[in-house]
This record gives sequence, C-alpha cells and structure tokens, in this order.
Amino acid sequence: MGLAEEVGEEPTMTHPKYWSARHSSKPEDVKRVFKLAEETVARAPPPWKPARRGRPAKFSPRLHAAICITMVCLNLTYREVEAQAPFFMGMSIDHSTVGWAFNRLRENYLKLLILVLRRKLEDEVKPEFFVIDSTGISTPRFTERRIAMKTVRRRVSLKLHAVVGCSLEQSAMIAYSASVTGEGVHDCTQLEPLLSEIWANGEPLLGDPAYDWDFAREFIRAHGFKPIIEPRKHEDGPHGLDRRDALREFEENRELYKLRKVAEGFFGGIENRYGARVRCKLLHLEVYCILLMVVAHNLRTLMRVRAQNKEEFFICFLINSTNPK
Repeated sequence: MGLAEEVGEEPTMTHPKYWSARHSSKPEDVKRVFKLAEETVARAPPPWKPARRGRPAKFSPRLHAAICITMVCLNLTYREVEAQAPFFMGMSIDHSTVGWAFNRLRENYLKLLILVLRRKLEDEVKPEFFVIDSTGISTPRFTERRIAMKTVRRRVSLKLHAVVGCSLEQSAMIAYSASVTGEGVHDCTQLEPLLSEIWANGEPLLGDPAYDWDFAREFIRAHGFKPIIEPRKHEDGPHGLDRRDALREFEENRELYKLRKVAEGFFGGIENRYGARVRCKLLHLEVYCILLMVVAHNLRTLMRVRAQNKEEFFICFLINSTNPK
C-alpha cells in the first residue's frame, strides 16, 4: 500500500510479518547484537588511534566501540558487560576498561555510525516520508534556582533532535541524523546540522509549529524535501504572500500531516527501553549515551528488517517451487 492510499486512513506501522520478524531477529540476543555492531564499526574508521608508547591494548579501538554499542543497545551497566563478555566475545574485559573506552568515543564518530547504519538500511527500506522532531532526555544532574525567595532544585535535561525516515510499507523507522543540545535550545537551530548530509527527491518532511519559519521552509526545500509544517496558532492571520502560500500548502496536505505521529514510535521506543534518561553524570558522556541510543535503534531496525525480508523471500521461493512447471 502506497503513501497516497494511507492518507485519510488511520496510519499504522504494523507489517503482517512485523512481530514474527522481530522475534526471529532476536534483538535481545547479545551475541547477535555484538556481531552486527562489529560489522558496523568495520565500515567506519577507528574511533581513535592506538597509542605508540606503553603496553599495547588488549582490544582494538573498533572492538571497544562494538562493546560500547552492545552495552547501550541492551541497556547494560559496565559490570554487566564485564559479566557477559566471555559469553558474547569469548574473552573477559574489566568494567573499568569499558568505561575508559566509552569515555574515548567522540560525538562525530557516533554520528558517523548513524550514517553507516542509515546507508545499510537504505538498501533494505525506502522511506516514504520524513519527520523532524525532538524530545527531552533526563539526566542525573540537578540545578538550583532562587524563585520567590525559595531555592528550587530541578533535574537537568538534554534535548535529542532527529530526522526520522518512515516506511509504512515495511513498518520501519530509520534515524537519518541526530544531534544533542541543551533543553533550552530552539528546534530550528538544528536544521542545518540535521539536514546537511541528507538530500531527498521530493519526499514530504513533516514538522511541528517550532519549524514554522520562512527560512526553515527554504532550507528544507533546498535539500529536496517538500515541507509540511503546521502553522503557529498565536498569529491572528496570514501576513504577506509567502505566509499565505505556506498556510494554503498546509491546508492542502493536512491529511498527510497526520502521519507525523507515526514517527513518535522512534521517541517512544527510547522512552520504553531507556526511560528517556541516562545514567552518566558527565555532560560529554551523556551526549555519547544519547547518540548511542540512536545507533542502537538503527541497529535493531536493521536486524528486524533483514529477518522480515528473509521471511518474505522464503515464502515467495516456496510458492514458486511448489507451482507446477
């Protein structure tokens, strides 16, 4: 069923083979997750260069990165990785070494891993529309402010911005790009870093009123997207020809805009699996952990889509082999 046929109906992301493929892919199997993590890091440069002096490291930088991906994908602690390492990698590793490797990762390297998995998924899935949105991620840090002669203690949060490609046909959501900022950063400021490496062929890009700016629409069109942005409601009416054209364009695509809630499954998955919070207390480690959550989402999606396509191929082969010549 195409995108045009889905508009006007209740959007769904449930493919007939979704649950059987999810169970057969075994996304909680630590061995499978680690193996795919090794394949992913092998397609990218090493996260850091090995030291030339001192005792040589027991594991390569790529292997350290695969261990960190596995840890976040299965929501493990450092000590849980130490306990399960002999099972999924055949060798032991100290929990302090896992923390050392996690601290040596870099933000640009994790964004590169998102790109690598995105390109792998593009061979399996063709997104029909895109959604740009953000969500809050809680941290264990607190801040204090004086309000009305009282000291108020409040938990610090970070903000995950992401562009998600959605395919209703294959029930898949691909994180195309992601960035992490402070909770007070406006969504429009992340348009350039999110869309800088994405070029579309006229696919719709759905966004909430936070992106309702003329420069945002122009930037989105420059990258090949068709912007479908919900107008802000605090304005009394359209002002200028560009504003009127934007309102008319949204009214013409109001039914298509309803598909934006499909991408909430991406952010809802982070809420369900991680509680939308991180355990790290250092800012740079919190950023690494949030980006690794996005890497883990693409990795699990790749496992499930591969299993789904394999089942469809097997059924098609079985039908053709049983037909008389």
